[in-house]
Amino acid sequence: MEASALPREGRAFMPRSRRLLGAFSDDRLVEQVRRGNDIAFEVVYDRHHRGILSFCRHMLGTREEAEDAVQHTFISAYSDMLASRRELKLKAWLYTIARNRCLSALRAHREHAVEEIELSTAGLADQVQERHDLRELLSDMRDLPHEQRAALVLSELGDLSHADIGEVLRVEPVKMKSLVFQTRSALTENREARSIPCREIRQQLSTLNGGALRPARAAR
Repeated sequence: MEASALPREGRAFMPRSRRLLGAFSDDRLVEQVRRGNDIAFEVVYDRHHRGILSFCRHMLGTREEAEDAVQHTFISAYSDMLASRRELKLKAWLYTIARNRCLSALRAHREHAVEEIELSTAGLADQVQERHDLRELLSDMRDLPHEQRAALVLSELGDLSHADIGEVLRVEPVKMKSLVFQTRSALTENREARSIPCREIRQQLSTLNGGALRPARAAR
């Protein structure tokens, strides 16, 4: 609905100043968008797109695909916001749309057997990006199941509560906490396993039976 089509009292509550709208809560911004205030949606984008982009980069691996996912996320969000009057938690809702978009892109990767993607180092200092241990950590993250990777990235980068992350992933908050713990433990075990000298691993494999050897540790 265009602003000019609203009754006078509706138009009175439609500020056009970015500075003023920037002080609004997410709920008030959603209300303004639904009143036809496009500048309010620009403020929504300014407020949340960086976090969404970082999440998508860690899920998809390349900036190009991440930017495409962010574009689709906000286009979908704008349409849905205008089409429905239902109450929503804006930030968690945006991450939910972004996650679904990323999962669709990852399914397309598998179907078309694309080449291995470049790992993301979004948000990290330039002088750290080339560190060998960091690259290994990012490689381990890429190999995580999608749900675990999303839980970890949202927990570390998304600035969301456990309840909100559970809503994004559609799991109970208690399960979400367990998921993040398991993911961090797996990454730690991978790092520790890499520090074991190959000589020690070969010795264990040659002298110990399956029951005495920790298969997961040796495999890592």
